Amino acid sequence: MVGTPSVLASLLPVFLIIICGYGLKKSKFPGDNFWPGAEQIVYYILFPALLFSSSAGASWEFFSVASMVWAILATMFVMSGLLLLLRPRLTKKDASFTSIFQGSIRFTSYIGLAAAFSLFGDEGLYLAAVLITVLIPLVNVLSVMVLVRYGGQKGGWYWIFTTVIKNPLIIACLAGMLVNLLGWQLPAIVENMTTILGRGSLPLGLLAVGGSLDFSSIKKTGLEIVYACLLKLILLPLLMWLTCTLLGVDNLSTAIAVLFAALPGSPLSYVLAKQLGGDTKLMSSIIAVQTGVSMISLPVIIALVT
Repeated sequence: MVGTPSVLASLLPVFLIIICGYGLKKSKFPGDNFWPGAEQIVYYILFPALLFSSSAGASWEFFSVASMVWAILATMFVMSGLLLLLRPRLTKKDASFTSIFQGSIRFTSYIGLAAAFSLFGDEGLYLAAVLITVLIPLVNVLSVMVLVRYGGQKGGWYWIFTTVIKNPLIIACLAGMLVNLLGWQLPAIVENMTTILGRGSLPLGLLAVGGSLDFSSIKKTGLEIVYACLLKLILLPLLMWLTCTLLGVDNLSTAIAVLFAALPGSPLSYVLAKQLGGDTKLMSSIIAVQTGVSMISLPVIIALVT
């Protein structure tokens, strides 16, 4: 079991960079026009490069991560079913429920990748790439289904294809895994280029997370935020750990799975809520509060499972 001080030492820089990003955005440096461009560079170029190089260079085989994949799928389906059962108690508003749902199952992959690398090195990064390949399509499909059912805008099935099939992170992971499984040797120039680009993704991605936080609408929301924090930051990691334990997942894979389960909600949830009729103010507040609370909850949870 890794001590809490060691986990804190590894995760504190991650959250300090997020805080720096928030401070830079509030101080309007280097300008409001910088952040949208930075987010696009990270999302479409730098993070895909990191995931591609990690997946292509991984030493795992499918059977070695199969139990983790099954644990992830089981946990997310159980959590989704539980949220649907609890819907009448969580909120009376359908649009608000869609935001609670997204806030309870989605995750900020930028924080997860940085934390996985900081805590567990290259091996943790490889497993995180596998997990992202499974989780991103799954949470997008589940979120769209709930938004189509309870959101204000119908006909949103198109988003299942645009957000999943065209997602650059998924494409990068699948491409890297294909290279890995086929045993191809990448040209040195390609390998070096993706490695260099990938190294720039973590700090800029974390700064972008900080720059995207918006605390202005928190006062206008109520218990929904509390529910979303308890469900995402405590219940989901607990379910993930329990499922991994029951399925005999190895310690490192369990730690990575629980790490991602304990991450705060993704800023991309706001985009989906805006497109498909969700409660955007609540969604923005959930993301901001979860990110702040996770600075305390995440180190404790990781220390308990490692």
